[in-house]
Amino acid sequence: MLNDFLQSIKGGLSEQLSGKIELTPDQLDKATGAVTETFKDGLQEKVSSGQIGDIMSLFGKEGASSSMASGLSGSLVSSLGSKLGLSEGISKKIADYAIPFIINQFSSFAAKKGKDNKEGISDLLGDLVTSSVKDKLLGGLGKKFGF
Repeated sequence: MLNDFLQSIKGGLSEQLSGKIELTPDQLDKATGAVTETFKDGLQEKVSSGQIGDIMSLFGKEGASSSMASGLSGSLVSSLGSKLGLSEGISKKIADYAIPFIINQFSSFAAKKGKDNKEGISDLLGDLVTSSVKDKLLGGLGKKFGF
C-alpha cells in the first residue's frame, strides 16, 4: 500500500515543483523519484530500528516540522546532489517544497484509509517489513493505541 501511495503522489509532487524551481522535465522526473525514494528509505530505517514514534510524528499539523521531517530533508538534499548533480541551493529548495508536500499527502492518505488501527497500520507499512517484524511492530503499536 505504501508503494501505491508513493506512485499516486508523483504527479502532484511534479506540479508542486514545476514552475517554482527551474528543472528540465527529465530533472523533474528524477527529482520526484528521489523524493519518494528518500521518503520510503526514511520510513524503512525507522521501522527497522523500532522508532515508530518518529513515523507517528509525521501525522498531524506538526508533521512537516518534526525531527523526522528534518532528517528526510537533509537526506533528500544529499541524494539530489549526489544522484542528480544538483547544487545544494536547488536541492534545498526542492526539499523545502517536497518534504512538507509528501508528509501532508501521507497523513491525508493514512487518515482516508483508516490507518489508525492495527490492520490499517499493518497495510500501510506492509511494503516495508517482513511479517515477523510487522508482528513485533504492531504489538508495540497495539499497546500505544489500545488495540
